[in-house]
Amino acid sequence: MAELSAAITSLTARARAALRRPPEPLSSRRIYVIIGVIVGIGSLANSWVLVGTLPTLGDLIIMLVASIIVTLIPLHPLPGALAYLCCWTVLLVIPSADLADMTVTNLAFMFFLGRFFRPRPAISLFLTTLFIEVIVLAIVATGDLANSLGSVWFIAVLGALLIPLGALVRFIEASRLADAEQADAQLEEMRLEIAREMHDLVAYSMSQTALRAQRAAADPSYPDQARDEFAALEATASDALHELRLLLRTLRQPSSTQEQPVSTATGLGGIVTDLSTAVSAVSADVSAAGFEITYHYRGDAVPTRIQASVLSRVAREMGANIIRHADPKAPVTMTLTLGPEVIRLVSTNRVRNTDAHLPRSGTGVLGMRERLATIGGTLTTLSDDGSWMVTATVPVAESRSTVLAPSEKRP
Repeated sequence: MAELSAAITSLTARARAALRRPPEPLSSRRIYVIIGVIVGIGSLANSWVLVGTLPTLGDLIIMLVASIIVTLIPLHPLPGALAYLCCWTVLLVIPSADLADMTVTNLAFMFFLGRFFRPRPAISLFLTTLFIEVIVLAIVATGDLANSLGSVWFIAVLGALLIPLGALVRFIEASRLADAEQADAQLEEMRLEIAREMHDLVAYSMSQTALRAQRAAADPSYPDQARDEFAALEATASDALHELRLLLRTLRQPSSTQEQPVSTATGLGGIVTDLSTAVSAVSADVSAAGFEITYHYRGDAVPTRIQASVLSRVAREMGANIIRHADPKAPVTMTLTLGPEVIRLVSTNRVRNTDAHLPRSGTGVLGMRERLATIGGTLTTLSDDGSWMVTATVPVAESRSTVLAPSEKRP
């Protein structure tokens, strides 16, 4: 019993909160505007097609006005409801009018009362509708009392059925919106937690690495070759730290204020302006690590900004894998082909130990595949007798080609 009571209390509180929520944006009410239009058409069909008689000019005007007002209620609930009550009053006052002219629109009106008004205003408007009908019929009714009471009873039944139905729809939609907002809040908290952890752990360690490498590069007690290596390490760490800080800044921003994807908002998409230069820089890093590398560049297609950004990072990962796994005594090649149909980046090398297993599709390869998949590209790997080849392929975007002089560079 205690669990049932707690469940009922929770459901009651949730329903109360849902019914008291402020109105949703106008853009989310379009479906109800469409319902209003359908109801208006149904009102005309009810008098014309189903009954089999053409409505009089007065009836037609009333039905059209009622249909238009019902359509506007989802957009402006209170003015629309008051205007509908005025239209209903006019229909009741006209002696020759047929109350059936607004029967169909009354269905939508009662439903909209429950959907777009909190319980107290909805009930107040409903009782006002009944009060107007009772007063007007008592004053101007010329038929028997039974028909007048039947009409009032019919409106009362409509309200008793449709207003709770509209309130139920309001509750369901508000509950779904609350669940979505709760999920968004949890994602926001998770994102901020990731940003804090990355800042406290990764960014700190990276900044310390860059600082120590900088000090070592300036220490005259080290040989010149070692100082050059420290300087290159400091530059690489500083560049990675800069990109990490851009990413952390974006992660700390609420998602509601982000007008661009993370890859664009961080500025990462704007770092690479020339893909060939970016790949050449990677090959230069590999060469500085002690490898004999040849870089080939050919073709005249121009990658898009996002393609250049993704492929430059794929090239970095290729270079990192070469430094970690390749045999420094064997030649290495990196080839960038721009067009005509695809942009292809290929790296080849021999593994450090031919008896060891060749590199597997681990985190690095998986990351390259995932990056390329976001722009419709693919990654393939091939091993043969101790050699390792990785190929990244991206289709050329149409209308993004220009003439460039083919070149071949060797660091």
